[in-house]
Amino acid sequence: MASIQSIRSSLDGIVVKFIVGVIIIAFVGSIGWSVFFSSTDVNIVAIVDDHEIDINDLNFEMRAQNFYFQERFKDQDLEIDEETLQKVSIESLIRKSSILNFMSDSSLIVTDNVAYLELSKDESFQEDGRFSLSKFEAVARSQGYIPSTYLNRIKDDLAMSFWRNGIGGSSFINNKEIDNNLRLAEQTRDIDFVRLKLDDLLAKTDAAPADIKEFYESNNGLFLTKKQVKLKYIILSAEELRKNIEVTEELLQEEYAIYLESFDNSIRKTVSHLMINIDEDTTADDALILAQSLVSEIKEGSNFMDLVKQYSDDEGTKDTGGDLGVTDGSVLPPEFENAIASMKEGEISLPVELEGSVHLLMVTKIQKPIPLTYENKRGLISDTIKQDLANNEFIELLDQISDLTFSLNEIDAIGKEFNLLVKSADYFSKDSVPQNLDRNKILELLFENVEFINNPSVELIEIGEGEAFVLYLEDYKPETTKSFEQVKSEAEEFYKGKLAQSELDVIIKKIVESLDQGTDFSKIADEQAVALESYKDISRTSSLLSRPVVYDIFNLPRANIKTAHGASRLENGDAIIYKLKAVNEKQSETTTEEKEAFKGFINEERNISELSELQVTSQNAAVIIRKF
Repeated sequence: MASIQSIRSSLDGIVVKFIVGVIIIAFVGSIGWSVFFSSTDVNIVAIVDDHEIDINDLNFEMRAQNFYFQERFKDQDLEIDEETLQKVSIESLIRKSSILNFMSDSSLIVTDNVAYLELSKDESFQEDGRFSLSKFEAVARSQGYIPSTYLNRIKDDLAMSFWRNGIGGSSFINNKEIDNNLRLAEQTRDIDFVRLKLDDLLAKTDAAPADIKEFYESNNGLFLTKKQVKLKYIILSAEELRKNIEVTEELLQEEYAIYLESFDNSIRKTVSHLMINIDEDTTADDALILAQSLVSEIKEGSNFMDLVKQYSDDEGTKDTGGDLGVTDGSVLPPEFENAIASMKEGEISLPVELEGSVHLLMVTKIQKPIPLTYENKRGLISDTIKQDLANNEFIELLDQISDLTFSLNEIDAIGKEFNLLVKSADYFSKDSVPQNLDRNKILELLFENVEFINNPSVELIEIGEGEAFVLYLEDYKPETTKSFEQVKSEAEEFYKGKLAQSELDVIIKKIVESLDQGTDFSKIADEQAVALESYKDISRTSSLLSRPVVYDIFNLPRANIKTAHGASRLENGDAIIYKLKAVNEKQSETTTEEKEAFKGFINEERNISELSELQVTSQNAAVIIRKF
């Protein structure tokens, strides 16, 4: 059975071999979806090497990806359409399959015990602050999986995590590369420049009424009213239902009895270890002898944690005292569990031999779980029951309303039937949505769903878990073109802006051409009646100019400073035209701390690039069986 460190060590070695000679390439967006092949098995959606990705894998990944997006963008009420979610998910599965295949070929595995050890750190799988196997199994079944299948998927995710960590710690960067990159990063530049302001040109721009009218008639799409809707609606909330639920003392007592019956009172032991690898330089006998000598040192007063830091080959735990986490007797390898079963707090084990390593174990803490008293547990039980009952009542209410919308297409009648408040919202556009209606699903239905707009009916929409709306569109006002009289001033502003932009483009071109011909910049500035300004020591992080302009300045070739120049447009329509005067290199020595920090940055960039390369390889090798 492989130890945690053997997995890490294998990863480090494999990754080092893998990245030798790797060409850093740009990230490639997505899989080509143009070619699809038939298959006799309709459940298979893709094949990577010999690994088949089936519809269950895809459904699981879609749920995971959707959860990620919802959590990542929860403040933005993000909605992901199913087609996009399918595409993102199958790309993720193909990337994962390729890496897992590579790891499997290299004899890299994540055992069940390693997976349980990692899971013990996740609150989702804890009961009263401790890992619970029954909680894990319950979570698995709630996701629609048998526990063994769910565990395999978690093992795959852990393997991917170990892989990424391995890449990040294995890249080789020499000092010359660091120095060159630091030199470029800390370089500064001096420039001369002129500002051309759009507003200055706009103030001088005039337009004939006939030209403005012609512009309006040719661009009336710029002058539209907003779509507006008027509607009635009902808000459905499980939380509101929860407020009216009362829980009897009898039910609370029953649930507490179930809690006591199912309470896991297994003794928990926090364990640390010191690991000695068996390798070409260290035989099993050598490892055992060293372990025995360390036991003797501990008996004579040496500190176990100090010895771990000095002698342990587990790079992942030696700086944390060899911490392996908490076990209830089923988390760690059986050899470990057998050794610590009878150990007391602070006790050191005899040497324990695994395949490829020898270990000393120490029990650092022993906890005997004690169930909460009824008084302390009562509130939690009550909240759980209320939430469960509210959710059930909410689902039942949705079913009843859904049935009624087909037979009774009247929102007022539905409100009366279920004693629900029917609210009204007067005409509003997407720019003025009432706060309680500002949901993507609702706005899409009201402003984009042609069938609903043309054939108004009572519509039930689920927004999220425990929240839904009943909607009825009373009236809809489409976009219409505003009359010329309504937008005359606006049309004039648009047209003058267009003329000013065109004039500014001509001036920019003229100045750049003059610089190309070697004309003195001060002379050009005088001709344009603009001030010639200078900035010295502009860095890559300078705030003197906008980020795009600074980026353009540092992209100027330094080979011939006398002729290096360029122009950049600003977000407000203005322009900056600049000429490179000097390139300044940092003169002081770079500290060791600065070099190490920059090395970490470069490693991170390489990590991304190397994973991207593997992605490209996997995408090219994958056979897409089905298109959705």
